[in-house]
Amino acid sequence: MKKIPTYIKGLDEVLLGGIPEGKMILLEGAAGTGKTVFGIEFLRRGIENGEPGVFVACEENPGDLIKNAKSFCDMEDLIKKDKLRIVDVSRRWITDIADKTTEFGLETVIKDIKKAVEEIGAKRVVIDPGAILLSQFKHLKLDMAVRNGLHRIRDAVKKMGCTSIFTAERSKEPGMGCGKDFETFVLDGIISLGTKAGQNQIIRTLTVEKMRGADYRSGEYEFEITNDGMIIYPKIPVDRSVAKIDLKVRGKFGVAGLDDALGGGIPQGHMVLIGGNTGTGKTTLGMHFLIEGFEQGENGVWVALEEPITQVKKTALEHDHGKWDFEEYEKQGKLKFVTAPLMDISPDKLLYRILNTVNEIKAKRVVIDSISTLESATMDKDKVRGFWIQLSTFFKTLGVTCVVNYLTPGSFGAGKEQLLAGLDTNEMRLSSVIDGIIILRYVEREQSVMKLLNILKLRGSEHKKDIFRFDVEKEGFKLGEKFKR
Repeated sequence: MKKIPTYIKGLDEVLLGGIPEGKMILLEGAAGTGKTVFGIEFLRRGIENGEPGVFVACEENPGDLIKNAKSFCDMEDLIKKDKLRIVDVSRRWITDIADKTTEFGLETVIKDIKKAVEEIGAKRVVIDPGAILLSQFKHLKLDMAVRNGLHRIRDAVKKMGCTSIFTAERSKEPGMGCGKDFETFVLDGIISLGTKAGQNQIIRTLTVEKMRGADYRSGEYEFEITNDGMIIYPKIPVDRSVAKIDLKVRGKFGVAGLDDALGGGIPQGHMVLIGGNTGTGKTTLGMHFLIEGFEQGENGVWVALEEPITQVKKTALEHDHGKWDFEEYEKQGKLKFVTAPLMDISPDKLLYRILNTVNEIKAKRVVIDSISTLESATMDKDKVRGFWIQLSTFFKTLGVTCVVNYLTPGSFGAGKEQLLAGLDTNEMRLSSVIDGIIILRYVEREQSVMKLLNILKLRGSEHKKDIFRFDVEKEGFKLGEKFKR
């Protein structure tokens, strides 16, 4: 079955290509969930891709509709260019299904829609809110009239050669649409919009519940309404059979001694966790990794989940006599930043931003600072694990090498006979996802504090098992000699 792309950001990934051609889809949701915005966005994106559209305004008058959509869609301009038509039925009271001679007949509405479609060669129609056209029959409990009316609307729009959206209001209680929710049975698909309370904002959700004759991705997806319309954040499909990994290609840190200890650097496509307490040098080591990449002609992405981007840039400038100029690398297009609010952080939204940014500059290196921020925010451990599985799989398909910083719970945590305290990745079951672990620790010996480094794991690669002393200086990370008791 041929599908028509919606061209709404992220939605076609959920619909696996779009909406089946010629079908009428029910878009349902409570007040304020974004149904009208969805409908306008469906038409706008179609128009941008050569498919004019018709909006049937069943409740909101056209003037208010145009004004309210102005921030993301200039409907008035599209009307002038004969790309859009608005059919105003907001003040009509439909009392007859078959009547096509008076304003009270449903057939008259259909005739007006057809006229608008033919005028501009429309390929898309939105009826909003469609359920209100048949509300009179609902109140009279004329169930067959409701069903018959739905069939007439759907079949007529299909004969016009249009793919369409029919919206219906739903309260949080079932059974609040037209009739007895007959539209869920008569129409060809169902997309449900909803909201839920977050800690700091309302979170919008989208679920595809039905798509007759077509595949789609099930599950709940978060979305946003922005000044540029709608953005849906689809989950990334996991396919571990596709991976671009070459153990001979290494991503170096540019730190004397460390790359040698790693067997030449981090293997291509690997995700390596750097664990350590605050002040041990995790961020500095991550900066080394990107700087070395820039020197080798590899673009990079810094995912700032802990410090503001301005602070990251200032911290970088403090090293190597101001040579680590992240601001300049950003201007040159070698570096991009991704950030996210800690309150109500969305794993799907964060994934979408990271992947788009990586693709945008064709980055080969990514630093995420830090994973522990995700765990301490509103994401539970299962969501954190799901996030890393998707991200790791995507990076491996592109051959992107990633360094992930992780804040370990103990400052010292090592007794006299224990040089390095353990790093528990089993709590989030990350051991199968993470390809390597570098641990940084403080150890107190003879009235002084030392910093120690150990490479606990590096999948598929020989590496040194020794414990090394290190320091973080103005020039950056300095790896010292092997630690001796």
